[in-house]
Amino acid sequence: MKYQKSELEKQIKAFIMEKCETEQWDFKQEWHEKTEDLIKDIICFANTVHDKDCFLIFGISDDHQIVGMTKPRRKQADILDALNNLLFAGDIVPKIELHTIRLNGKELDVLIVYNTNQTPIYLKKTYGPMKIGCIYTRTGDKNTPNNGNAEHHEIEMLWKKRFGLTKSSLDFIYDSMNEKYNWKKREEDWYYIYKPEYVIHTYCDEEFSDNCRWDEFYSYSQVNESTTFKLLDIILNQTVLENYQIVCLDSGRLVIPAPECGFINDSFYSRTTIAYKYYSKGTRRYTLLKFMYNSENDEEHYAFDNLSNVVLIFKSENERLDFEEYITYNFNIFNEKLSKSNRYDHIKTDSEQRTELYKKKLNIGFVLNEMLLEFRKEYGE
Repeated sequence: MKYQKSELEKQIKAFIMEKCETEQWDFKQEWHEKTEDLIKDIICFANTVHDKDCFLIFGISDDHQIVGMTKPRRKQADILDALNNLLFAGDIVPKIELHTIRLNGKELDVLIVYNTNQTPIYLKKTYGPMKIGCIYTRTGDKNTPNNGNAEHHEIEMLWKKRFGLTKSSLDFIYDSMNEKYNWKKREEDWYYIYKPEYVIHTYCDEEFSDNCRWDEFYSYSQVNESTTFKLLDIILNQTVLENYQIVCLDSGRLVIPAPECGFINDSFYSRTTIAYKYYSKGTRRYTLLKFMYNSENDEEHYAFDNLSNVVLIFKSENERLDFEEYITYNFNIFNEKLSKSNRYDHIKTDSEQRTELYKKKLNIGFVLNEMLLEFRKEYGE
């Protein structure tokens, strides 16, 4: 599931407050009576040029009030069956997911139509009002008419989307990282086989001596604390588009982008702050992490599991912000758990002062991970 409950609720509230319908969302008071009308709406939303997921929201009146539904509702399995029984060109079927949320005491059904680059999506066999080979899309708050076809420029843009021509170079590179088999490793670099001018280059910063070696507290979550930090550039035609610091953990067994640093205050009235390290899914840093990390390699997998005991991995940036707020209001519980945590009391560094500092930071990460699980259970994440 891509969307957590709280994130989805916030998103739908924001749409309702707009009091309009767009290329990204549509309001319905009740579900479609005819399945073919629902399928057409799904196809139209799948055939949008923007790179956003789309939403069909049921239980909203024509004047944008939250009223809930009174007529029969549909199940995700039935919608998937209807889609999978159709003949789509290239066997490209829209990806959907159905959720139920509760706002103002009313249940709303939210059908998510996931963004895809495999546009345009069209049928090889007539279904309901939709014709063979016709391309249906959504422009503004309107769908292509049943007896029509998308405009020429709209069809052109949908094909451009398929071939990555509607994206910036940087967005294209990150999207391409999701298909790692299209990248070839060459010494310290990767290059994209279809566009070799796209390069991911790693190197040691010459400003740092001793072969780039130093450590961080999370180095001591590993079997071997030996750690190296390097730099990574994302390059197009010898121009650096973006760069990262990368960390080589467990004596080089795990090489990934270094985690980000977050901060949590104990209340609105105190200056006490704790620092922690994290990754958030859906970010470019996490996309790069997935590209570099091979979960099927046993040594990498073991090292990453050790790291994730003390570095937090959020399902989204929204979850991170909600969790920080949760810890702020439950800081007394956090402090109590931290005072009892001794999981990393065995570690030793090159100085007593650093040892005590690293023990505290490791235990902070471990306790925050425990509380993240509790947070997800409590709020249905």
